[in-house]
Amino acid sequence: MTDQWREVDPLSKFILLADDDLSDLQRTSLDVLYQPIIGVLPYALINNFWRMSHEKKAHQAHSHFETLSYLSVDMKSFYDARLRLEAAGLMKTYIKTSDKGEKQYVYRLVSPLSVNNFFMDDLLSVSLLQVIGEDRYVDLYNEFIRPGFDLSEYKDVSKNFLQVFNIRDSEVTNTPKAVQRVKNSIKDNSNDVKAGPVIEKSDDFDFNLLLDMLNQSYVNTSDVKKNINLINSEHQLYGIDEIEMAKLIEKATNVTNNVFDPNNFKILVSRQFQSNAANISREATTADKSTETDSNELNAQERQLIKSATEYAPIEFLNYLKNAKGGYVHSNEERMISDLVSRQILKPEVINMIVYHLLIDQEKSGLNKNLFEAIADNWSQNNVTDASNAITFIKNRQKELSKPSRKRAYNSRKLNVKETLPDWAKDNEKQKEYGKVRDYTRQELESRLEKFRKNRKEGRE
Repeated sequence: MTDQWREVDPLSKFILLADDDLSDLQRTSLDVLYQPIIGVLPYALINNFWRMSHEKKAHQAHSHFETLSYLSVDMKSFYDARLRLEAAGLMKTYIKTSDKGEKQYVYRLVSPLSVNNFFMDDLLSVSLLQVIGEDRYVDLYNEFIRPGFDLSEYKDVSKNFLQVFNIRDSEVTNTPKAVQRVKNSIKDNSNDVKAGPVIEKSDDFDFNLLLDMLNQSYVNTSDVKKNINLINSEHQLYGIDEIEMAKLIEKATNVTNNVFDPNNFKILVSRQFQSNAANISREATTADKSTETDSNELNAQERQLIKSATEYAPIEFLNYLKNAKGGYVHSNEERMISDLVSRQILKPEVINMIVYHLLIDQEKSGLNKNLFEAIADNWSQNNVTDASNAITFIKNRQKELSKPSRKRAYNSRKLNVKETLPDWAKDNEKQKEYGKVRDYTRQELESRLEKFRKNRKEGRE
């Protein structure tokens, strides 16, 4: 899937569609709220698209090559930026293939959500909170959202349209043809595109069970039902189970009036999972998942690693590894994980293996964006589908790199061969054998994971 950018011909054409101009409020939303989430290049691309949509005649074809030259980027960078804009709900992409196999693209620009709707959107608000942190998030909320005013003691005395303006009853009942033609034209030329990002409903979270638990507490479950998308987003991002979710919802509910506060809930989740992964209590739903690799090919440590990789959500797994190494998760690391999860290119357990490979095998202190994405891209192209495949792939790569015959046969081209390898696969002077690198670190880590797992089960009982 990550190789699909190669299918976009730089000489191909695209048409831009934009139903409306950006209002000042939408521009503010894009500049201040969306930009930290989507990144610099996608922000530049969407701004360029909005400008281009008003430059030429309607539906005039543009060249991908001109856009690449204007932004000084390659096609892969453009494609990645386009995906981020699509994921954020800022554009839609349509493709038509001619009889000759030539492709033409249509990019429909979707207006950013208003500031109020942005903060009401679960995915966008949670993502912004992750990127900029709690303090800045609260500052922006206080800056843009005006406090409400209680009108319960006031009477609405406003006049309606027909009480003020004079229109013949016949024209209201029978719409004039000119008005009807314009309405039909607008309806035919506009496709209703829902603004904002979309995430699929999770199959491994029992919302009814959550409601049953909350019914035994002081929480008003009707408020919770209104925020099912928020709860689903937090579950998929952090791997929070029903029991832990109920605890967090209770903490985010005002005990005085039993009202659930979604914004407080987002902050509580972010605060808890950024500070200490050991506080997370989650039961695995895929711990017993079978793997295609013959178990006889894996030693006990590797089988235990696979179990851990399948048991934890990516951000939870990253938090625990960083905590075990005496470090902490940076916001950019969390954003890297979230981006890769949202693309649905690799399974969560494979993402966990990338994290493990970097932090433990290669003894990195943190995740480097270029290195992390290079491994993800390489593993996707090589069809690494689960944790056991990842271990096998690493072993095979190490064996391939350490073959003496390879060195002799290609000695004269040694530099060129090395340069074609991804950075993470280069091992300048020594080759590490997977399974023997820093065994004491792995043993200590697996021991702590097993202890944490037992304590968590005892806590459930």
